[in-house]
Order: sequence, then C-alpha cells, then structure tokens
Amino acid sequence: MLKFARARAGRAPEDNAETEPVAASPSGASAPDADRSAARFQLCVCDGPSCGLSSGPLRERLAARVAADPDLAARVRVYDYGCFGRCGEGPNLFVRALAEGDDPDGEPPVEQLLRQRGFYPGVDAAACDRLLEEHCGRGQPVEDLVDDY
Repeated sequence: MLKFARARAGRAPEDNAETEPVAASPSGASAPDADRSAARFQLCVCDGPSCGLSSGPLRERLAARVAADPDLAARVRVYDYGCFGRCGEGPNLFVRALAEGDDPDGEPPVEQLLRQRGFYPGVDAAACDRLLEEHCGRGQPVEDLVDDY
C-alpha cells in the first residue's frame, strides 16, 4: 500500500553514507523486464509554503501512477518533503535513490540529497510521467529535466 508521510519538525534521521540503490525490492520481486531498474526510490514532493499550494495535483498523479504499476508500487514511495528552498521554480520534486536500510517514509538528510542527482524543478504532468518511466523505471536521471540541488 502506498504511504504518505509528513515531514516532522525536529526529526533527525541518521545519515546513511551509502547512496547506492538496493538491488531487490521490498517484496523480493525482480524487475519485470531487463530495461526496468530494481532500485528503490523515495519521491520527495516539496510541501513548502509556495510549492505546497500547487503540488497537490503532482502528488495525486504520482500516487495514482505508482499504485497502478505493481513494480513501482513495490519500490517507490511518495513523501511530502518540507521545503527545498527553490520556491520560484515549483512544484519541485527530488527522486531519491534509497540505499539498504534507508527509511522510505522518513525525511532524508540534506547531505544525502546533495550527493545524488535527482532534483527536478517545475514538474508538470508530462515531466512526472517521464520521471516515473525513466528515473524510477530505468534508474537513470532524466538529463534534460534534472538540476543540481
């Protein structure tokens, strides 16, 4: 079942230095075909004061698309992230590769986000679909959409 979590003020999760994606899904199922990634991901949707006003449709689209795909549903979680601080570019999303032991329902440390390539500003419906297919589906950032965080 897809879970939504709210960022909790004052929560200090441990910084997991490993950022390599985990090869197996939580259910133990393998990717359905050779082109699909087996990595787990956390989709951090900005829920800050500006993005939070416009990210509802993005969050709903992500949740629906993930729930409709059994492979993605086993490997991907949608998470309401506090704020990325790039309010003028929203709605913003970070596709975070999860390492073994990373909590898919916990707020990631900023240091972990800085080490990964997965920040996507101004995500619309078309970009959302591409991110799920290419970044989450194949494990590769969408180069023409990804930006440095």
